[in-house]
Amino acid sequence: MKGRIAYRSGSSLLCVDGPIVVIDALQMRATTIVACSLGLEVIPVATVEEAMEWGARGAITAGERDGWKVTTLDIGNSPTALRALDGLLPRRLALTTTNGVPALLSVIGHPHEVLIGSPLNLSALAAQIGGAAELGILIAGRRGPEAEEDEITAALLLERLGVNAPPGLPAPVPAAALPDRFTHTRSGRKLSSRGETDDVALCGRVDLYRIVPRVVQRDPYPIIAGGNR
Repeated sequence: MKGRIAYRSGSSLLCVDGPIVVIDALQMRATTIVACSLGLEVIPVATVEEAMEWGARGAITAGERDGWKVTTLDIGNSPTALRALDGLLPRRLALTTTNGVPALLSVIGHPHEVLIGSPLNLSALAAQIGGAAELGILIAGRRGPEAEEDEITAALLLERLGVNAPPGLPAPVPAAALPDRFTHTRSGRKLSSRGETDDVALCGRVDLYRIVPRVVQRDPYPIIAGGNR
């Protein structure tokens, strides 16, 4: 298997003869995985206004800008807030974020599967990818400290697949040490300073879920869904 990595935009990965995995470990991918585990379909939208339009149609709305919850939406980009919702949930979650959603939307036109990856579903994700000839990995943040947790997740996935990591990726981190490592990344420190330590801890847990959310509809609007495995 050949692995290719891109940052922020996946336009260079659209020629990959195999799946693309989109990684935004803190926090969009975790929010998406939790949503799908609750039976929700996720509608990724570029703007807050689009999310609010979906809210008017009965969807839960979630999102952030520069890491801060958008006050006009139901919840932030927070997997723990989503898990804490009580009562009967609607069918859909409309989600808008600063980095994760734009990255995902850049590969919506990929002819092969577009999968959602996180430590939370690492083993299930590796099993889903299986023996693909090629794999594209799209990291939502910029190369370097801004995307350290995403690069760590990519390194772990490639290790599980037995694929050599390209130069520049950090060494894989043992699963038990991952929550603490996430806490000490730039994004982890920022989120913790805002009181979101529970989200950081959750996002660093390995194999908590056995689902692999994927893009199941591209037109007239994208839908992400995934079932229990």
